[in-house]
Amino acid sequence: MSRGSLGAAISRRGRRRARPVVVLAVLVVMLLVVVGGLVVVNVAARGELDRARVQRDQALSRQLSAQSQAMAVASPQLARLLAVAAARIMPASAEAGAAVRAAAVTPQLAVLGGFPGETHAVAFGPDGVTLAAAGRDTPLRLWQTAGLTPVPWPQGEPGEGELGEGEAGSGRSEGWTAAEGMEDGMAVAYSRDGRHLAVASATGRVRVWDTRTRESWSGGETAPWSRRWTAFSPDGRLLATTSGSTGASRLWDVGSGRPVAALHSLDGAPGPVAFSPDGSLLAAAYPGGLIRTFDVASGRLTGDPLRPARGSVVPEPREEAGALAFGPGGRILAGTTGSEHIQLWNVATRRAMGRPLTGHTGLITSAAFNSDGSILATAGQDATIRLWDVRARRPLGEPLTGHAHAVNAVAFSPGGGLLASAGADATVRLWRIPRGIRHRLTLPGTGGAGGEVPADRPMPDRWYERQDTTQAVLSTDASRLVVQPYDGTTPGYGAVWSWDVQRPRRLGERLRIRPDDLVDGMALSPDGRVLAASGSDDAARGLNTTVLDGPTSIRGRPLASSPDGRLLATEIENTGDGTSGQEAGGVRIWAMSGGQVRSGPVGYAGRVTAAAFDPRGALLAVGTSDGSVLLWDVAAGRSRGTFRAHALPVTSLAFAPDGGLLLSGGEDQRARLWDVATARPHGASLTGHTGHTGQVRAVAFAPDGTFFATGGQDRTVRLWDTATGRSLGPPLAGHGGEVRALAFTGDGRELVVVAADLVQVAGDAYAVWKWDTASLAGDVTATACAQAARSLTREEWAAFVPGLPYRDVCP
Repeated sequence: MSRGSLGAAISRRGRRRARPVVVLAVLVVMLLVVVGGLVVVNVAARGELDRARVQRDQALSRQLSAQSQAMAVASPQLARLLAVAAARIMPASAEAGAAVRAAAVTPQLAVLGGFPGETHAVAFGPDGVTLAAAGRDTPLRLWQTAGLTPVPWPQGEPGEGELGEGEAGSGRSEGWTAAEGMEDGMAVAYSRDGRHLAVASATGRVRVWDTRTRESWSGGETAPWSRRWTAFSPDGRLLATTSGSTGASRLWDVGSGRPVAALHSLDGAPGPVAFSPDGSLLAAAYPGGLIRTFDVASGRLTGDPLRPARGSVVPEPREEAGALAFGPGGRILAGTTGSEHIQLWNVATRRAMGRPLTGHTGLITSAAFNSDGSILATAGQDATIRLWDVRARRPLGEPLTGHAHAVNAVAFSPGGGLLASAGADATVRLWRIPRGIRHRLTLPGTGGAGGEVPADRPMPDRWYERQDTTQAVLSTDASRLVVQPYDGTTPGYGAVWSWDVQRPRRLGERLRIRPDDLVDGMALSPDGRVLAASGSDDAARGLNTTVLDGPTSIRGRPLASSPDGRLLATEIENTGDGTSGQEAGGVRIWAMSGGQVRSGPVGYAGRVTAAAFDPRGALLAVGTSDGSVLLWDVAAGRSRGTFRAHALPVTSLAFAPDGGLLLSGGEDQRARLWDVATARPHGASLTGHTGHTGQVRAVAFAPDGTFFATGGQDRTVRLWDTATGRSLGPPLAGHGGEVRALAFTGDGRELVVVAADLVQVAGDAYAVWKWDTASLAGDVTATACAQAARSLTREEWAAFVPGLPYRDVCP
């Protein structure tokens, strides 16, 4: 065979052998293509499934958030749990986060139901651990306040241990029944030491338990059904009871169960009764609005009756509905019968303290002071509860609403943080009361008086010739406050005072800024260590700025300090063209280390009314009198743009902790959030400070940036959710005058407010308020769970979260 033939044969055999390999390779490739296709299809399917799950969870989270908001009044515990569930399902949802924060500051904490009829009375134990209530066909029910769990209370046999009038005994009657005529509990009271618990029935019977042994005694004669009241003396030895159908208040010896005295008056059937804190007086309210006081030791009337202020509304003459309460110090007595108004009296002088407090549209049924006597709570037949600032005799925010019918009783917890109410809608409700502590600012006494005088009583000799020169600046970390008060002291203006906010106490003596003229501007470093201030000479020209322990070359009215304290922005008035000692106007940014100009001048229209650096000190926001905000790039020395923020002058500015948002407040009663990168609004404008005094005067972000505060000329502070712009809880109220400065502590658990303490004829002086914002700081879901005191049940989960396996949202 020739070589060519041999080669061809070999080639043919090679091709025959290669065919199966090629076929196999083709099959493998086809298989890989199919598998790859299946993988792609599977991945796509999984992606679609994941997207569907995300969409489902988003929709469910939004639905739970909306349901939480809708149920905040009817079922506050469940509302909190639904908000937590929304956040658990979509942790990154801004709407769910806002729902949890809103739930955490909702005033109403719980609705305790299960009563067969309306509830008449409620009382906290003196340690705050237990809550007692009584009502129609329900002599007594108890709960633990921490977990809102019922406290078992023994029930005895009919008539066991029962005492007639004038009898005493220690039978082990551990409850009462209809056979004893005590089925309706009209009044509940704890002794101050918590050793005894008393209930007065609608038919004249009274029962007193020893809370340790659960032994009890009962007394009183069965009488026609009527409203009843009861109160322990401060030492716990006496119990006073009264009825709207009889003409006497009765005193009982708590230890023996014997009646010891009957206190009579010719003014009609007595209503509510109250012991003075020292136990020397017993006050009783009578129809027509009269309040009588008895000397407890002798049982005799003391002085003329206390009457409402002249010219006030005349109460209904035979109406039994009434309220009576002594303030904790015994100096003030609040009372009313048959009226929508409640009067405050000075116990020592027996004179009315101004006109009655008005606001209820139904008869007032109950009153209670908080532990320090600063707040008075009143309940009314208009189904509302009102809180009053006792010192200013003004309402504290809006009324508390939730009861469907008349509110019959209110009681504060020992610490004053909780309020319980009993209503004709057969419920007991628990309310969270915002906690704010007021600290007065005092100044050294003048003239020969010496000592300390309150800084909230400015009274210069010729006040009508002097403008309001008061100023207050608060360091960003809420540690230091500097005030130029309208104090009338020598040399008066031109000097400022410094306070340590946390203690609080005055730091040293007056700081002299100008020898004989006004301080026109102040700025504090974020840590409160460096103060920059300025004043004017007789020609109204800005002098060198005084920087305590700093450079002397800085000029202009201080506006803001950078977060690291290295930069200071000042405004220099236009006094010429900058030559021959004259300066062109504008905002300049100075280096605090050497006192040299770092950037500027910043051009703007109108008058500078506010300024703030961003967290890195890279941007300066300048607000002006025409409502505009200018953003200035500090390093580049040029404008980043100007936008119209408000219809009226800008009053305050603050950057979010991450620098992405800018918060502005204005005289147009609005606050707004702005996206710094685009200079566009972040959400809608925020309204809440209303009325002719609704200007927003101060703004501040919480350290984590999730919420912020605005303070207004309307004397209130409002909290807001940053992501959604949603208002959080009721306004913080009680400030005597407008709010001028705000700052959160470093952990966000406290908001420091500098507010005018009392509105003066000319000028305002200041007081410091510290508001508890701990419920919004840290793990808010944990806070909401703690407030709810339970988790969602499986039944509730199935009803509100269908399609998902059960989760314990509050483990």
